[in-house]
Amino acid sequence: MTADDPPPEFGLAEGFGADLDAEPADERVYRVALQLYEPAGVSAIAERASCAPDTARRHLKRLADIGVVDRVSESPLTFVRNESYFEWRLQNRLEDLSRDELHDRLAELTEREREFRERFDANSPTNVDAFEHADYDDVETVWLALSEWETVRDRIDRLEAVRRGRGLDSSPEENAA
Repeated sequence: MTADDPPPEFGLAEGFGADLDAEPADERVYRVALQLYEPAGVSAIAERASCAPDTARRHLKRLADIGVVDRVSESPLTFVRNESYFEWRLQNRLEDLSRDELHDRLAELTEREREFRERFDANSPTNVDAFEHADYDDVETVWLALSEWETVRDRIDRLEAVRRGRGLDSSPEENAA
């Protein structure tokens, strides 16, 4: 492959499916549960996890007991991903970052946010009208960039909360100097 050749296509969904098929049933149910942004019934979850409904039900009840999913209804039995659990997990992982890792990530993210502010000449993605920054054919690209900007801001907020919790008052820019 030369530098001018396009990179090989990466099929994320294909890789995920292949990996999932090789896992034990409890892991397959767990991975499906990670994607339950909308309530889903046991049968649908079992089908996605390639297991029997009774197997899925048993693993889903265990996941509900530890807080990974919430039981939405009893009849039919439906579950949804417990967002507060995942927020808690993320917060714990961020708290495990060293001081240097925390500052490096904050510096990278604040630089990325600065780039978005300059690109859109705005202080927040909510202040941007996508149609003013793109031709009709390109508006989806602008929406994706604005969504990424919002994600960057969320990550900065989470890291800042960890930084404040540690009593580290200086900004990443001040620490870079």
